Amino acid sequence: MEEQLGEACLNGKVEEVIKLLQNSQININWQLEYSRTPFYIACQYGHIEVVKLLISDKRVDINKAKNDGATPFYIVCFKGYLEIVKILLKDERIDINKTQREGGTPFYIACQEGHTEIVKLLLTDNRVNINKAMNTGETPFLIACCFGQVEIVKLLSNDQRVDINKATNEGTTPFYLACFEGRTEIVKLLLNNERVDINKARNNGWTPFYIACFQGQIEIVKYMLVCGREIDINKKFNNTKTPLDISKQRSTSTQKFNWETEEEFQKVKRNCPKIVKLIEIAQRNHNETKLKKELAICKYFIN
Repeated sequence: MEEQLGEACLNGKVEEVIKLLQNSQININWQLEYSRTPFYIACQYGHIEVVKLLISDKRVDINKAKNDGATPFYIVCFKGYLEIVKILLKDERIDINKTQREGGTPFYIACQEGHTEIVKLLLTDNRVNINKAMNTGETPFLIACCFGQVEIVKLLSNDQRVDINKATNEGTTPFYLACFEGRTEIVKLLLNNERVDINKARNNGWTPFYIACFQGQIEIVKYMLVCGREIDINKKFNNTKTPLDISKQRSTSTQKFNWETEEEFQKVKRNCPKIVKLIEIAQRNHNETKLKKELAICKYFIN
């Protein structure tokens, strides 16, 4: 019977689910393939009517998770099923912050996947822990920056409850990661937010400006140089290399790091010589007005 119930939930067969639920002997929370309950399966495949039917049955454990810790609420936030999210939020039994094995909350996964309407909805619910981090320290705000979810970054950065500088266990801030990943629009947004610490270094001493140079993120380097905020462009990593030094080194390097694709490595070799020129221009114009410095950098950038 449990297998039949799971199959009916998988395929959204409401009448069959109704019939099977009438049997008092059925184990309604039986974990089927991949440790999913019938309720989890109905949520995973977005069958709203089946979800409504099951949630009205008090025998259903609506928080019962898979072996990896993912709950039915987690999976609907991952999939972006806004209407089912609304249904589950109305049930007082829902564990809204229950994490999966790595520590990710439903709010975290909605931010990662770019489900803006779900994020908006969850931000209005005071039960949601909007800063709850993964076991390794990644917050919902950080993952939105990492994945380039611009609209969600706007939402979260404008919410005073969000800790926009909270770093991972290795000291990586959301701004640092946006620089590393080359998320130009997000970097521009964060540069205009005075709450953002744009110089905060990782535990290893690498700053956001340093990693932008290292990665050949020329657009980001440009915007950081002309943003008008104080950036120490001469800060040395481990008292050895400055951003200018590492840009020169990467310009001629034949070493491709294990996290780099061939395309990324070629981008570094193509952009780092230009970054060297930009930093040199910024150094020469250090005492000039912001406008003059910006014009000098933009003139080179266009050429």
